[in-house]
Order: sequence, then C-alpha cells, then structure tokens
Amino acid sequence: MENDSGFCSDCKAYTEVVLDHRSGDTICTECGLVLEERARSDPITDNGVLAVNISNDNKKADSCVLPRLHKTLRNPDKSLHVAFESLGVMADRLALVATIRDHAKELYKKADNRKFCRGRNCDAIMAACLFLACQEKGFPRTLKEIATVANGASRKEINRMKELLKKILEVDSKTTNAGDLSRRCCSMIGMANQDMRAVLETLNKSEEIDVRRSPQSALAAVMYMIAQLSNDKSTRDLTLQDVSQAADVAVATTEKAYKDLYPYASRIIPNWFVKLEDLKKLCVP
Repeated sequence: MENDSGFCSDCKAYTEVVLDHRSGDTICTECGLVLEERARSDPITDNGVLAVNISNDNKKADSCVLPRLHKTLRNPDKSLHVAFESLGVMADRLALVATIRDHAKELYKKADNRKFCRGRNCDAIMAACLFLACQEKGFPRTLKEIATVANGASRKEINRMKELLKKILEVDSKTTNAGDLSRRCCSMIGMANQDMRAVLETLNKSEEIDVRRSPQSALAAVMYMIAQLSNDKSTRDLTLQDVSQAADVAVATTEKAYKDLYPYASRIIPNWFVKLEDLKKLCVP
C-alpha cells in the first residue's frame, strides 16, 4: 500500500489517499471515496492488507476500512512493494511467466521477513530469487541471462546470494541440465522440432560418456553437430557463433566441447536422424 495526495470531490480538497495494491483502487483516507479504480492485484501482498467494499450508489470504501487505512499509513512498508515492482520488471524483460515471477516474490518476501535483505545488494538478491524460481518451476535460466536484468549486479554476486538464500530458505533447487535448456535454446536459432528432438536425444546419450563439460557447453556442441546434419538449409548454415550465443557460452568453449564429443558421434546421435555414413558431414575439430 502506498500513500500520496489527491483531490477528493466529496471533501472538495486535496487529501491523503492510499493505493490498494490488491484492488488497484486509489481511496481517500478522509471519507473513503474511491477516486480511481484500476484492475491491479498482487497475490504476494500481505494477506490483502486492505479489503475494500464498494457500494454501487456512492462508490465509497466501507467505513470499517478507514481505521486500518490510517494505521497502515503510519507504518508503510514501501520497500517490499518497490522490490516487487523491480522483480516484475526483471521478469518481464526475461519474458518469464507469472508463476515464476510470483514465486520469486515469495522467495524475496521470505528472505525479507528473516531480515536477510538488510545491508545487502537487493538487486543481487532479487536476481537470485528469480534464478531459483526459474529452476524450481522447471524453466531454468543461466546466471548470465539473469545478470542482464539485474541492474548491474555481477554473476558472482548473484551466485553468492543464491547460495546464501538456498541455506536460509532451505531451498533445494534443481541442478540445471542441458536438457532443461535445449528446447528454448534451439527455438532461439530456429531449429525445427525434429532437430530439437535429435538434440535432446543426443544430449541424453552424451551423459553416458565421461566428458566433463558444463550443461551449456555440451548443449552448444550438440546443437552444432545436429545443425550440420539437418535437412533444413537454414539450420545447416548456423555457425559456431550462432549456437554458442544461443547456449550462452563462449565460442572457444563450444569448440572444446565439440572436440570432446566428436569421437563419440556415432554413439550419441540417434540413427533415426542420420545414417552412419552421413556422419562424415561433420566438421573435423
């Protein structure tokens, strides 16, 4: 809830008004008139601190609300609402769904309730909450992606906050694997469904090989393999740089992972996707 001032037509004067984040209404604290109605809500706001009943005839808030209005105005909790607004902006910039955004808010609120946010970089904390929410909801994002919307907070700082949050909130976040990232990364470079399926199956088979590479680098290498063997010309034209950018890794990192996986191509690439003799189309690292 936020307080401000506005002109009330009933009081015929500028009065103190309050914005109810649950309903989106702007209400005069002197007479209870709803000055502005907006469809806005936030499921994370404390128990719907303000519950407003509007009558059809005069559109005024129920009189029992007014004492609570003044009580809230004396103890505004603006910082949490500001944080929620920032989290919403971050989530929108990453095109995250509402369930992830709201879960990130829940995590931040729990951390705030435990006084974790005091004296720390709130941007890094919010970014860490988004990272954890993405993982918990099964739509993981890389630290590098999260950092692009973190208002200057570094990946190192976000990762440190993430680890601290996991401990204090007892969050058992999933480890990001290449399979979780594959469909989104493949879509980014326009791969067809058949190629995406081949990427995912190749990734799953590559886990049987003792090649210690990060999920993103393994994904980039496999995407590059499948791209070279694709029936789609636009996919075959994809470069190392294209797949590396989609997987959020350096080109040199993709090259190393590709070199490690190349000797096992016949074992990991599904035979329904390509014939054994066609594997010679793959670039030799």
